[in-house]
Amino acid sequence: MKKITAALLCVMLVICTSVTAFGATKSDVKEKTNTAVSFAFDNYYSQNGYDVSATKNLYILARSGADISNFTDGYFKSVSAAAQAGTLTDPGVIGMAVSIAQQAGIDPENAGGTNLIEALINAEISAVSTPYNYFYAIEAAENNGLDDKTAALSAALAQYYTPGEGTDFWSGYGTSPDDLAMFILAMETAGEYEEYTQDAFEILETFATEQGYSNYGANADSTALALAAYSAAGNADKADEIYNILIKNYYDSETGGFKADYDEYYATADAVFALSFYLPLAEDGAPQESPADSTETATETQQPAAAEQNKDSGKTSPETGAQPEAALGAAAFALIIGAAAVIKKNK
Repeated sequence: MKKITAALLCVMLVICTSVTAFGATKSDVKEKTNTAVSFAFDNYYSQNGYDVSATKNLYILARSGADISNFTDGYFKSVSAAAQAGTLTDPGVIGMAVSIAQQAGIDPENAGGTNLIEALINAEISAVSTPYNYFYAIEAAENNGLDDKTAALSAALAQYYTPGEGTDFWSGYGTSPDDLAMFILAMETAGEYEEYTQDAFEILETFATEQGYSNYGANADSTALALAAYSAAGNADKADEIYNILIKNYYDSETGGFKADYDEYYATADAVFALSFYLPLAEDGAPQESPADSTETATETQQPAAAEQNKDSGKTSPETGAQPEAALGAAAFALIIGAAAVIKKNK
């Protein structure tokens, strides 16, 4: 009898401790994306249209799947004017313009009279205005079969990385979850420097807290970019965890945007960007219960040694925020009742 009781308790423990994070469905992600687009773009960024100086915002809007046809004529006129003036030089801006054109069904070799593919090929890599722009240039180069350009951009970006320490984009200021995530996005897209991306993921986790990823405090932007990085790498389980945290801690159901201490529009744009990477990993089917209403399951993981060097050392990895499936809950409950009865009878 004691053996039977022990077996029942063992099964109970396996069921109760094997609950993992459940991700969103595609309808969940699309719904959050749509409300975020309405908040940040319809009500703010899109009010005055887009020119070449606002390329990143139009690029994110295009990634969201929104209809951008009302903005393309004015935008590509601005792009062509910049090309004629000799100021369209940043490979990242050119790459985003290529992606915008293709998302809108426009030939990037004749977008407002400008051959953006040729411009990307001829762009000097040293003209990248920020290390983040390597990703946008690599994405466009990779999507258009410009292998030599992808390789050259990846090699230039790799110069910013030191294994065990991470990126140094800002001349001595060290790494951050935002920098690491954008580095990972670029290298995952290029399919280059896999050993660096694995190292970058380990360092990225040293910035993980129960409230999200921390860059001088946990915030929506860093958490969203971490979501994009894990999604781009195809790590669905980790992406599910981070998505649940992002929605639970930062989604504002009243505005449809994402909360931030400084700029909710900027944070919401970063979230829209990240959701576009997560959407392909989301499951089909009926919408899941919101993570904000679900039972929390804290999951602690060991942190690499590099955690001691980071701004938020010694923190645990994010909570899953998962809601156990009803079937598992029922099974666990039944086993508990059964075990209790056996124990009582044995006594």
